[in-house]
Amino acid sequence: MFKAMLKLLFPSIKNNKKPNYFYYEKDKNTEEETQQQALEKVQRAGPVKLLRLASVEETHCQEFYDFLFGQSPATTQRDELSHYVADKIEAVLRKPNTIIEAMPVLPASLSKVMDQLSDNNFDTQELINLIQQEPSIAAKVIELANSSFYNRTNKEVSDLKSAFMLLGSNGLMEGVINGFVSKMTPQAQIYFKQYGNKIWQHSFGTGVIAKALIKASPYKAEAAQGYLIGLICNLGDMIIYQLLMEAFSFIHPDCQPNSYAFKELMQQKSKKLTYHIAKHWQFPQSILDALALQVKVTNASMLAGVFSKRPIACFVYEANIISELIMMLEHNDKTEGEIKESVEILLYSNEAKQYVERLLVDRVNN
Repeated sequence: MFKAMLKLLFPSIKNNKKPNYFYYEKDKNTEEETQQQALEKVQRAGPVKLLRLASVEETHCQEFYDFLFGQSPATTQRDELSHYVADKIEAVLRKPNTIIEAMPVLPASLSKVMDQLSDNNFDTQELINLIQQEPSIAAKVIELANSSFYNRTNKEVSDLKSAFMLLGSNGLMEGVINGFVSKMTPQAQIYFKQYGNKIWQHSFGTGVIAKALIKASPYKAEAAQGYLIGLICNLGDMIIYQLLMEAFSFIHPDCQPNSYAFKELMQQKSKKLTYHIAKHWQFPQSILDALALQVKVTNASMLAGVFSKRPIACFVYEANIISELIMMLEHNDKTEGEIKESVEILLYSNEAKQYVERLLVDRVNN
């Protein structure tokens, strides 16, 4: 996806120039670079001091990235190659349009589908014709129609018209968005093989949970939009990861990268990148506002002041955290007791807390 851009960023293998692996050690003059040096100094002090400085939310985020990539213990040793790559990519992320221009454009058919679904008087046949122009998206729609959530008869659905009859307009929107976002899922085969699958599971889970929380609230009419926002709110993670993997494979395909430098970069930049991508794709302002709030909100205490104005965005924020907690619980990275403690600190709404409570009860009963 980003090969042309990477050739400009990194020395070409053909011209025999070697990347400057010690670029990160050069004198740095900007405020951001000075802050980076200070952070590295704290890291070398050891994990105990790091935990004292990190908020509960930051610690949770770090734990989830550890779950995705594996542990990256604090160490005095440095992987210069990983830092070299991460530093170059960070420079690009300061100008997100550079990345956006290298990404696939939003298919015209998808834009038209979204427009059609927003119109209560849409033409069903025209909608089906549009979806058929994107085979991978059509496949996701049919897959969703055959899921246990929608298909209670166990009768296989094999065509879009039957899928539409079963899903309805909101369900059809889910299938369309699933199909497009899944195409952006990282496909790296060498490093962190399971990451692409995990981040897709997380994105899908966030959408499903957001929809459930909103349906249980006074804003149930907005459940479909909540699903869409939840599904795309981690798009920045997908793109940054794909960019990092392609970059690393380009300059040194046989070397295992240090995941710490990559996790830190995604934690700092992914949500902002998601917002810029959605803005470039000209998503409705209500969706852009919700994604902007994902950048601004850093802890549950901030939700109290914005919930009345941006309830859907707040539910998406909580759904994202719940999805992370559930994934770590299912893979035995957290105990039920730890989940309960996290819920009291990381979540705000009764809908979110009750959702997790029911989930834990069902887990025990099953």
